[in-house]
Amino acid sequence: MYAEPAGLHNSLAVRDHREVRRTRAGALRRQGQRLRRGWAESRARRREPRRRRRAKVVRLVRRAIALFVIVGLVVALVFRSWVAAQTRAVIVLSRTSNTPVVGWLVGVVTDEPRVEETMIAGQPTTLVRPGAGRSWRAVVFVNGVTRLGRHHPDVERLARALARAGYLVAVPDPPGLRQGTLTLRTLAATTAVVRAVAERSDVRSGRVALFGVSVGASLALLAAEQPSLAGRIRAVAGLAPYTDLVHVVRLTTTAVYVKRGQFERYRTKPFAALVIARSLAAALAPGRDRKHLLARLLAVPDDAPDPLEPLRALHESRPPARALVRLLVNRDPARFDSLYAALPQRIRLAATLLSPINAAARLQARVLIASAPHDKYFPPDETRALAHRAPHVALTVTPTLQHAIPHFSVGDFAGLIRFDGFLVRVLRVAG
Repeated sequence: MYAEPAGLHNSLAVRDHREVRRTRAGALRRQGQRLRRGWAESRARRREPRRRRRAKVVRLVRRAIALFVIVGLVVALVFRSWVAAQTRAVIVLSRTSNTPVVGWLVGVVTDEPRVEETMIAGQPTTLVRPGAGRSWRAVVFVNGVTRLGRHHPDVERLARALARAGYLVAVPDPPGLRQGTLTLRTLAATTAVVRAVAERSDVRSGRVALFGVSVGASLALLAAEQPSLAGRIRAVAGLAPYTDLVHVVRLTTTAVYVKRGQFERYRTKPFAALVIARSLAAALAPGRDRKHLLARLLAVPDDAPDPLEPLRALHESRPPARALVRLLVNRDPARFDSLYAALPQRIRLAATLLSPINAAARLQARVLIASAPHDKYFPPDETRALAHRAPHVALTVTPTLQHAIPHFSVGDFAGLIRFDGFLVRVLRVAG
């Protein structure tokens, strides 16, 4: 027998040792893999509820976003006219009131209007068009009695502001309005301008909105009642109009107003009496008395504290003019009815035809009126009486107004909100 070499034994021992180490390492690796798989499965099991919760939250968020979009679309479709009207109201208010920063911003983001002095239906008219576009909704604006007429700074600012808001605006100077001499000729000219504007090729739908202040609002109402404009009027808006000229004659001469069958004291500015006197004198038959009486009244300053005082010295007038003078200088409410009945028929007829309340049933368009609680010329009850006879008349009473001019203040926030709501409704129905 041969003895094993020592080196061979050592070699086998090393090989066995290596084999054991490999076996142990493999077992450790497999154990580690099992542990990692276990940990991973454990983490997955722990994460699964969180994944489910996260997925649920994502689904809820997606549904909420979808619902928000749908609601937004519905609101936009249903209320977009209100949103658009409020935007236009901001444009108009910022460019006509003392808000320099907002007014400047509006001036930057809106186009400069195009202003043209022209003749429409034979009447001198300021035509203001938006800076962009070829056709627009139209507004005919009728100002109150002012010597500057359509060139009064407030009127010019409003016309340009409306044009920046997207409207074509026509501001006519019908005969007699500047002087405060309202006649059937004044009404006929206003009606002709409205019809001519509605027929323009750059006016959409052949319809216009009418907007007036003071007696200009009354002329707008009268024009809207004319059969020749049937279907042409989109809406009528106004600030502090009169609706019954006979009531205003009583008010300006005797300082009382008939309310619920009772006399009620109501003070007005003297200028209202002067406008009434001029308008009634213009209704006299042509002749020397008419010319003489009108000349006297037109010579009276608009700011005279007692504008009818010169009439008390008139004694040489013939009966028709004398009857009018007696009515105008009377201060006794009890005598008013008999003095008014003694007027020539043509004066009483003119007063009837120049009173919107008498043809109120012909007002088919929406009518929106705003007035101060105690207007210095015409009581809000004038509009309330109109609303009783016309189907679509709404009155907004706000202390923000001082007759035809809005005055905004931080202390009268509620009044500002009411006036803003009035303007938004006006611009919405104007299109």
